[in-house]
Amino acid sequence: MTFVILDLTRLEEKRQRLAGENEPVSWLARQEQQNFERLTSGKRRREWFGGRMAAKWAGADLLARFGEPLPWSGLVVLPDEYGRPGLAAGLKTRLLPDVSISHSGNLAGALAVSPGLCGMDIQEVTERVVKVRDRFCTPAEETVIRSCFSFGNERQPIGLTALWAAKEALRKVAATPALPGFLDLVLTGINGDDAGSELASWRFDFRWEHGAAEGILAAPLCSVAVCHGAGYVLALTARKRTPL
Repeated sequence: MTFVILDLTRLEEKRQRLAGENEPVSWLARQEQQNFERLTSGKRRREWFGGRMAAKWAGADLLARFGEPLPWSGLVVLPDEYGRPGLAAGLKTRLLPDVSISHSGNLAGALAVSPGLCGMDIQEVTERVVKVRDRFCTPAEETVIRSCFSFGNERQPIGLTALWAAKEALRKVAATPALPGFLDLVLTGINGDDAGSELASWRFDFRWEHGAAEGILAAPLCSVAVCHGAGYVLALTARKRTPL
């Protein structure tokens, strides 16, 4: 497993500096370049470009660790059958890593794993998450967060953002036609203690409720590694390539 986090401002400065030399075209395959040119929002272009570059660099790094070096410029990021980003290359027999892309605020990143599937989410911590918590957090889950996180109301956005990011990561790793809903992913426990520090990490455990007709999976859907620092939350998870 490997992941890459990029500062979008610095990446955009480099992209623009090289634009006159047509350098970004060599960073993107033809289909990627066409998709990039269709984007009209400067913000969306920075996020899209940053996510794809992070995925290529993370994928190439993981391949190198496996003794199968492939230049990142030889990798293409294309959607798979479920719309998830996937790596492709000219050598079709090569087993390429699974990747997950995320962006928020001024950061973009990607996680790569092999074998298996992965999910990654980056979220900037803001007060807005408190206002929309009913969309993804049940009262029972908020009780779990308050009992496991050592902070008061002034740090509530961190705990809620951590929950949001963890559920987003699980939705990405699901790799199913119909993604689980935020309220279908039920937080069962948190391991770790930030002790009020600026840098902290936890393990979030979940089960997936399919509804009254199907009941609840006996085992957790997955566990998610979550960390907080510098105003952002990062959530990472992975699982085997087996049906849920």
